[in-house]
Amino acid sequence: MSEPTRADGRPVAEDPPAPDPEDRAPRSARIFVAVLFVLLLVPGVVGFDAWPLTGWRLFSVSRDADQTRWVIRATGEDGETRTVSLEELPLRYRHAEWPMSQLPGASDERREQVCGALLSAVRAVEPDTAELTVARDRARLVEQDGEWETEHDYEAVETCAPGGPTSGAEG
Repeated sequence: MSEPTRADGRPVAEDPPAPDPEDRAPRSARIFVAVLFVLLLVPGVVGFDAWPLTGWRLFSVSRDADQTRWVIRATGEDGETRTVSLEELPLRYRHAEWPMSQLPGASDERREQVCGALLSAVRAVEPDTAELTVARDRARLVEQDGEWETEHDYEAVETCAPGGPTSGAEG
């Protein structure tokens, strides 16, 4: 019997050799890569930044002297007002700036719903909160006496209290 050949006269290749088990990556390396993949994939899908696993926002937000953000201002029973970071709230409120940014054109019902949801989350962290204000913060970086400081100009858009909304948009 003669060896099978191709039309051009070259011999037909035999089946490739079976892979050598020594060529396969060690089990520990495959597990490490799988865990690393999950650690990078989950924050991207769920939408939270767990630096250093992600940090996409570090490079996607413009940085100049004027910044406009949406913030929540909590007034305590003692009359003290402070800006509450969304990072202090439960994970599902981390991207609350999106619904807050839609409040100026939203219906009264929608504004009350958003403010009420934020108020309940803030009260879980700050139980003595008497009033919550959703505000547009126009921050400006200014130099004063050789030092850089941030000036804030808050524009209240919606205010609510534990018993219900106290007022609508101002200005």
